Amino acid sequence: MDFDKLIEYELELSSRTDNGNRSVHVLQDTSGSTRTGVGSTVWDAGIVAAKYLDWQVSQGKMDLRGKTILELGAGTGLVGITVSCLQPETTVLLSDKNELVPLLEHNISLNKPQGTVSAICLDWCIPEHRERITAAPDLIIVSDGIWTKELHSHLADTLARLAGDNTSVLLAYETRNFEEEAQFMALWSNRFRFHDIKPTDQHPVMQSEDIFLFSGSLKN
Repeated sequence: MDFDKLIEYELELSSRTDNGNRSVHVLQDTSGSTRTGVGSTVWDAGIVAAKYLDWQVSQGKMDLRGKTILELGAGTGLVGITVSCLQPETTVLLSDKNELVPLLEHNISLNKPQGTVSAICLDWCIPEHRERITAAPDLIIVSDGIWTKELHSHLADTLARLAGDNTSVLLAYETRNFEEEAQFMALWSNRFRFHDIKPTDQHPVMQSEDIFLFSGSLKN
């Protein structure tokens, strides 16, 4: 992958981090030159999700220290890398298709994570890939992962397979097709309980009426 052809995106942090992080930097491919698909672009739902987590930590409402976080369909890694920069002692695993792993690894190198962060190939449409996660994470992040209905059943199955009794799921998406999105939520509700994250709990500026955030966990 020719990183010189990519464009840098910078996300300013609200949180005051112990190691002086003031922003997160990732490269993205807005022209399609890398032929890696839509995952190599920073999408608005990822920005809103990252700023939600940043805001919650900065306000003392969320403590990620010592937590294990898995981002599915990480793309550029913006959300997961943001988490890794916020608090110490986090273990963040960014995952996506094999062709995006080099971009994830490069974007990790552009930042100063306080915890441990790494990237692996995990295509949730391939059931065998789920075996690469050997322990249930504390938090699973999915941003803009339901943009096409062909992914819905695979994602729902992957979340059910990887989540444990104490796992929280953060789902963020920009609405594009209400009927299809409702179908995914109905599918997700078979094994998870969830609730929407109100605008009052999100970053006061970096939010949108077209972008929805949900927090979910396995049903008993």
